[in-house]
Amino acid sequence: MSLYPTFEELKVDGLMQAQNQALIDTQHNNPDAYTAIATYMGLDLNNFHYNEFGELVPGPPPSGPGVPVTSPQQVAVCASGTIATTNSSRGEIKHGVRRAVLCKDTMGKVGVQLVDVDNGVFVSFVRTGSPAAMAGLRFGDQILSICDRVLAGHSGSKAMELIRKGPDNNIEVLVRDRPFERTIVINKSSSGDLGVSIDDGLIKAIHKDSSAARNGLLTDHQIVEVDGQNVLGLKDKQLKELLQRCGGSVRLTVVPYSIYKHMIKR
Repeated sequence: MSLYPTFEELKVDGLMQAQNQALIDTQHNNPDAYTAIATYMGLDLNNFHYNEFGELVPGPPPSGPGVPVTSPQQVAVCASGTIATTNSSRGEIKHGVRRAVLCKDTMGKVGVQLVDVDNGVFVSFVRTGSPAAMAGLRFGDQILSICDRVLAGHSGSKAMELIRKGPDNNIEVLVRDRPFERTIVINKSSSGDLGVSIDDGLIKAIHKDSSAARNGLLTDHQIVEVDGQNVLGLKDKQLKELLQRCGGSVRLTVVPYSIYKHMIKR
């Protein structure tokens, strides 16, 4: 019998088992109706690996004597908690499932829009300052359950209905973080420079000996949040102005560009 340190981990494991069983049942009735948990919006996470520079690249990992294999599958299907690589001190990488509790505002809203993609339910919009934003929901997060109701195979409108019919307080949701998301704190130089070159939010270059370089920031990653604020859709000028207004330390949340492209395409 499995042992769990907390009740929350026991509950997460039970819901993940229900999610997996729902996948099996749905695939039995319709093999194409739902993708496995090792996929994200129809993207097979097993078709990516980290190269020797720590960058996420498409294709299967190399094999052979002495070749370290780091496959996203090893971390993408974990049932709970936050998983960090060996570079955890340089940047937190999330692949786990977390619990969030939503409360409705005075208008009876939580400030989120959900859509279905490949029979999974995902966050497509979060209103700034809303209960959903304060609970930590972000664009691209997958919602696995609402009030213990597993959402495998449900439509986005059905998921929104569950929220509307839910209680005013304590709407419990299980959230699967955006895959391969990394959060890194960077210190500005004495001149206020972050040490990165950005083009439409994409990190194109990292300056030598900068805080960005020392803390493991990588090129070909898209900036999706600055100090917890969603910056998707901002013009380059707006993003740079926001970065300039930040204090001496800036917390950047980034995802590999290949994942970002897939997110906005779907």
